[in-house]
Amino acid sequence: MQRHVRTVLVRLVLTVLLAACGSSTSPSGSPEASGSPEPLAASAPQRSEGGQVTVVATWTGPAAGAAIDVALDTHSVDLDALDLADATLRNDRGETLTARPWAAPKGGHHRQGALTFDRDAPGFFAGAKWMELVLVGVGDLPERTLRWEVGS
Repeated sequence: MQRHVRTVLVRLVLTVLLAACGSSTSPSGSPEASGSPEPLAASAPQRSEGGQVTVVATWTGPAAGAAIDVALDTHSVDLDALDLADATLRNDRGETLTARPWAAPKGGHHRQGALTFDRDAPGFFAGAKWMELVLVGVGDLPERTLRWEVGS
């Protein structure tokens, strides 16, 4: 009987650990998708979990220009090789901005720094309703899309 109880307890612990480490849901509880989410207000941090990497991106609004603070966190892969050079910003008019090399110090499993973009940021934001940060190849997910409101 003790052996059966021990087996059940081990299975329960493993299930809880696997659920905590392997989560691939967004804050709303739905599976992470590459589709366009509803925009959040500027300055609201965006979070994307999945593919063994958690991304937290913070944009403080049009006054900050095309600069987003990006933090990556993982327990399973080395993040030092990532430079996020394939990242893009796009707005509701279909305009895009291309990322510059990511200014984040190397840190193995944890990296954080400003991600900036080329071109005319004031023109990009002028009259735009929302903008999206699209990250390609971060973790095991092919694409992550994080969206903020720009104006009305």
